[in-house]
Amino acid sequence: SSGVLESLMLTTGIAMTATLLAALVGVPAGRALGLHDFRGKGLVLLILAAPVIVPAIAVVPGLHGVFLWLGLTGTVTGVVLAHLIPVLPYMILIMASVFAGFDTVHEDQARSLGARPLAVWWHVTLPAILPGLVTGALFAFLVSWSQYLLTLAIGGGRVQTLPLTLYAYASAGRNDLAGAIGILYILPGLLILLVTARQVTGRHPAMTGGVLR
Repeated sequence: SSGVLESLMLTTGIAMTATLLAALVGVPAGRALGLHDFRGKGLVLLILAAPVIVPAIAVVPGLHGVFLWLGLTGTVTGVVLAHLIPVLPYMILIMASVFAGFDTVHEDQARSLGARPLAVWWHVTLPAILPGLVTGALFAFLVSWSQYLLTLAIGGGRVQTLPLTLYAYASAGRNDLAGAIGILYILPGLLILLVTARQVTGRHPAMTGGVLR
């Protein structure tokens, strides 16, 4: 009856959706930034870093007005899209640094041997960038998981994620439930780090200048 389990499931779903969307945008964007030099690249990087640098409280009022005009306030969809604002920079910048060390010669070799684009992506590119992609997804998930202000502003109190539930019970003096929620709140970060520690430190020939065999 406390609503904690519902908040846990909702928070997990929002964080996973935001992470997936961030990966779909971040991988091609990171490839473009990491492999190519173009005019205005520095400005693009500065714009990407802005959501991380500028305090959320400074942009929430304007952001709320935009989402209100779009009819997305008080909805899970609106909250997911709002979470992409702080989540995308981490994913894109991490993937840009990954692709900066990526050797496209291995992709050329695969294509010269008759591999189709999907096969090149699945057998060459993805294994090479997987450690960086896992790292970016880890940051994206945790950033979305921990969002309070954006969720409160865009969700309007209707979308009760775990941070909102934790704050509500802590403010009400329910230290028993607040303590239990606090444990749930920190568990994903610890579990993700334990599960992905080996993957994050992986190596691939395309990232180290080696030769594919």
